[in-house]
Amino acid sequence: MELIPDEVKVQILSYLSLSDLCQVSLVSRFWNFLALDHSLWRYISIKRNTNDETLSRIIEKHPYITHFNFKYKNNDKVTEAGLSRVFVQCGPTLSHIFLDACDLLSSDLISVIVEYCVSLSHLDISSNTCVDDVTLCQLATCQNLISLDISNCDRVTDGGLEMLITQRPLTKLIASYLLDVRLRTIENLITYCSFTLHTLYLDGGNLCDEDVAKLGQITTLRELEIQYCDEITDMGVVPLSHLSYLSTLRLYRCFNLTSYSVTEIVKKCCFLNQLVLSDCSEIDDRGLISIGHYCTNLEKLGLAQSYSHTITDVGLCAVLLGCRRLREVILKGLKGVRTFVSLVPVLKEKRLKYLHLGGCQNIPPSLLETVAALTPHLNLYGHYANQVKKSQYVSGCLGRDDTDKEEYSVMDYKTSFRC
Repeated sequence: MELIPDEVKVQILSYLSLSDLCQVSLVSRFWNFLALDHSLWRYISIKRNTNDETLSRIIEKHPYITHFNFKYKNNDKVTEAGLSRVFVQCGPTLSHIFLDACDLLSSDLISVIVEYCVSLSHLDISSNTCVDDVTLCQLATCQNLISLDISNCDRVTDGGLEMLITQRPLTKLIASYLLDVRLRTIENLITYCSFTLHTLYLDGGNLCDEDVAKLGQITTLRELEIQYCDEITDMGVVPLSHLSYLSTLRLYRCFNLTSYSVTEIVKKCCFLNQLVLSDCSEIDDRGLISIGHYCTNLEKLGLAQSYSHTITDVGLCAVLLGCRRLREVILKGLKGVRTFVSLVPVLKEKRLKYLHLGGCQNIPPSLLETVAALTPHLNLYGHYANQVKKSQYVSGCLGRDDTDKEEYSVMDYKTSFRC
């Protein structure tokens, strides 16, 4: 080890979690010096057993933090003043801040972030009751802000989003469950963000076909999520086929969608990598046949239905045989699926890692056991989500990509100073 340069040792340590780094720092003074290198402490996630004193020690030792994530709700050991000190001292380098459901967030704290965090590019302030249109007006002055999550902030309206969007061309906007956000915001996105926006979540709003159809004009979109919008029909979704570079599309509980809109989208969106159509109960085998025919790059598919009979073995076979890159498939509640013995050779190819058939009541348990025995690499779930067999693969479960929220604990940080 003495022949290895210190820079290489630090690079090796960069693959460890902060908890492991704390353990390394206890080995000797030399390893304590390496383990406390500033480059290793750029990603901080505050959880339990953290107080203002610990925060102060962290930022004094490591003032070059770039990612700060305050995850623990109802933490009475950390105060607003403690968080303010973090943003004041580490502001020049902080680029990613996550304060979702943070009890300490206030208009004063937002002002501190805006004033001192000059490099801020990604901000998550979702599920905070203090966030309103005034907050968005403040954030409009952040010169480098490109990603914003304001989900479940009930006091935000079209007016506040208009003020933000007209001044800050965002690349990512998560605005889920904002009941007062509709057509006006979408029109502003088209006008001011049509060349920059690549990720958009609009869940649970009062969206109609006219609103969704206009999204087809934001041709830069790569990821789009819409859910719990009961009024949307094929008329609104078909124009999304103009998003030729779309790689991720999630449509949850859009009950009026049929296989026609699915076919039109997969025909033109040839780069689709992830497709979720859960609880879109009017979709049948014709939609799955189209997916199997056109979605050659598809890796993740979600079709969890509320005990639907419209999707059968024919649709399942079309998808698994046609989409040769599939790694994860969720087909919960499909009563029409009964057997897939003919697909065993495909499943044995080891490309599919996760198959969820929970609620598919008509698949014999003996068949699932046979498939599990023949496919040791496959995570297979049967009726009512009982796990038939688990491999080492861990599924992403077709959820949102939260790679921005890297989790690093500082629970054992105090131990790193004992050497």
